[in-house]
Amino acid sequence: MTLRLHLFLGICFLSFLSVNGQTQEVIDIDFKDQPLELVLDSISEKSGYFFSYNADIMPKGSLFTLKREQIKIDELLKELFIGTHLEFTKIEDQIILRQVIKDSQGNKRVNTRISGWVRDAETDEPIFGAHVFINGSTIGTFTDVEGSYELKGLKPGNYQVVFSHVGYKPAAFEINSGRPSSYVINATLNQETNVLKGVEITSMPLVSDENWIRYYRKFSEAFIGNSANSNKCSFTNPEVLEFAYSDSLETYEAFAKEPLIMDNEGLGYRVRFELEHFKSSQLETRFHVRASFENMIPENRRTRRRWKKNREKSFYGSSFHFFRSLMNDDLRSQGFVAYLVEDVQESVNGKQRVEKEDIIFAENGDEFISFDQSLLVEYKKEFEHPNYQNSFSGTGVSNETYYLVTKSANNIYQRSVLLLTEDKVRILQNGQIAKPEGVQALGYWSWERMSELMPIDYEPKTDNLSRK
Repeated sequence: MTLRLHLFLGICFLSFLSVNGQTQEVIDIDFKDQPLELVLDSISEKSGYFFSYNADIMPKGSLFTLKREQIKIDELLKELFIGTHLEFTKIEDQIILRQVIKDSQGNKRVNTRISGWVRDAETDEPIFGAHVFINGSTIGTFTDVEGSYELKGLKPGNYQVVFSHVGYKPAAFEINSGRPSSYVINATLNQETNVLKGVEITSMPLVSDENWIRYYRKFSEAFIGNSANSNKCSFTNPEVLEFAYSDSLETYEAFAKEPLIMDNEGLGYRVRFELEHFKSSQLETRFHVRASFENMIPENRRTRRRWKKNREKSFYGSSFHFFRSLMNDDLRSQGFVAYLVEDVQESVNGKQRVEKEDIIFAENGDEFISFDQSLLVEYKKEFEHPNYQNSFSGTGVSNETYYLVTKSANNIYQRSVLLLTEDKVRILQNGQIAKPEGVQALGYWSWERMSELMPIDYEPKTDNLSRK
């Protein structure tokens, strides 16, 4: 029985090479009567920053004149973009330009729009049918024959945009849309030369065809879990999975040659998983995925009501609900009680509750979660599922997990523990963990797996399921 689970839905970044190998924050600039495109080329050459934008948003017929010495890049761009309806975001060595759209009354657009193209990195040919989606959400689309795409209806916030296609290495990019804007993000994908590269790295032999079904069953249980919805989940393309094993380490790994698709008939979602890595042993399971959700169509009103009820139950009390409540500084009203403890068997009587300011801090415009001890979290609006305690019977669990199970048997509230593997881990405003390897979960959240996973854009009060 696996006991520890790494939280998931992380990101990686597209890499861009700067012109001179490094970026300069202060430069000299001198130009007269030049179109903005040439001005940006000059800034890029001097600073090493790479500009990403759609030519359609450039001001037509406007010429720019400016002379400055030792001016900061941020100050230069703010001055340059006055009157252009352009805004910018700096991420590492890239500067993304976006156009602020206004309606007929002069008000800014309510939602954010993302568009662009996807091409082959080697041939520069457009990639048709590439999947472009907001990680962990129901917002996604596929590129057309020209490799173009458009994502609409995003509320302002932090998002991870993922680009995926069979035969190519997935790529992801993060945007921070503090205000409704129009983004252009173009991506080039590298062909996947060896989809089972991880097997060679670990030197673990592949599972034979006759043993594949045994490892597939183990993987399904570890990945889907044993919660209330687990028996309503099934993979539609299990043949994309390969397994490697080590008898001496009692460990196995899973690899997917293309996105793994799961139908969750309990929640009414079809979920596409980009499986970054999966490794499981007797005492620990670690995996990292990106996920895209698609709403299924209920057959009747009864199914619709069941899905709506199950979605609410899966969301409330989940780790994502906790992190979202934490970022909104709203733990108490949402039913969470958190304490910092040296030992999970330590009594919390008399201990002060943890609030957002105790474990979240800002640094250079980002927010991080940080604590030295273990974070013990109770959710007091929902009792644990009976299958939770039954799943640990006779499995030789650790003292820490056994304590969480037996102790919660007295008050039957859901109880979990968070551990950090790094000093600080960046967290997005919507509650997603930017680097999932930095956070581990014990207890109830370790038991809940992909059968309970909910999209980041889920809102209980506005979840209007489609009708057949």
